[in-house]
Amino acid sequence: MSENKLVYIASPYAGDIQKNVEFAKAACRYAMEQDCTPVAVHLLYPQFLDDHDPVQREAGLRMGHRVLEACDELWLCGSRISTGMEMEIQEAKRLGIPVWEISAEQIQGGFTMEKKYGVWAMRSAGSVCGAAQSWCKHGGKPMEFESIEQAESYAKQLNESCYSPNVHYAAKEMEPELNQGSGFSMRM
Repeated sequence: MSENKLVYIASPYAGDIQKNVEFAKAACRYAMEQDCTPVAVHLLYPQFLDDHDPVQREAGLRMGHRVLEACDELWLCGSRISTGMEMEIQEAKRLGIPVWEISAEQIQGGFTMEKKYGVWAMRSAGSVCGAAQSWCKHGGKPMEFESIEQAESYAKQLNESCYSPNVHYAAKEMEPELNQGSGFSMRM
């Protein structure tokens, strides 16, 4: 594979959207690690289009096909092929763009996604210092808890010991981090 190819990432969106979005992000990270530039329109277009509205879905597919025209390759990520992905495959073939199959194991084998929880501190606008939000930190790094229950317990302790009505603490899931592992292989 030559360096810095523009690759179109095709993976499912509908269904378990949160899980599918996390997988698409991991696929983009994997492409980046392969010295490619990933494009995942299904991470962009749902930000302003409703996938359940047939007219908007069709517009998203049409715009995606236009983006595909500029790409060097289409990467078919995972084993499930949605109807939208099938249309992307047919368009890539029509355009003469190579289609490569990338397994979920390849994508996830190099990265693990760990869920972590933290405590989110919120200061209201009524505070002398003004409104602010941040993770509770220790040693300059956000505190991490293995379970939501642990984070909730710590937030409760903080709320009970807090003397200001302008400060509140709440447990919150942190953005999953992708941790690089070993065993990268490319089967195309």
